Amino acid sequence: MNLKDMKVKIDKPYPEIVGACDDTMTVSILKNLISRPGELGAVLQYIYQSVVADKTMEEIGGIIEEIGIVEMIHLDLLMHAVTDFGGVPKYEDSQGNYFNTNCINYTTKLKEMLDNNIRAENMAINSYREAIKRVKNESLKNLFSRIIEDEEQHIKVFQYIRDSVRFLSI
Repeated sequence: MNLKDMKVKIDKPYPEIVGACDDTMTVSILKNLISRPGELGAVLQYIYQSVVADKTMEEIGGIIEEIGIVEMIHLDLLMHAVTDFGGVPKYEDSQGNYFNTNCINYTTKLKEMLDNNIRAENMAINSYREAIKRVKNESLKNLFSRIIEDEEQHIKVFQYIRDSVRFLSI
């Protein structure tokens, strides 16, 4: 297998949310998935990295950008879910702290990027698993499970790149 054959998204639709009603606890959980650093942080992180990696290896930069686009899809789904459950879709966590870019890692070294990305994706998976335990709406749980599948695929891609590239000092 080569990098061009790697899928960055599972080929399966995202479940639609049904039966949503105003629920402040669910909105709080969703906001934390969006902004701690969450999906918004992942989007910004991967777009930054795609530009930096593109200078070294265009193919790697392109794959990271594609993953960033998948994270944008997740962000969009979560923002809509916030409104479905009666919230206002702001870039803030459940405590009202607005998102800031202090969570973005500005390293230019490929190995550090990949290691950080693998850690971040694992943290995201853990956050979604915790969210599944806390929310009541089954269709939202299904959405979280589906997003986890993409995040697990992202880990595979980052591990493949890390294990395949020989000059990891960049």
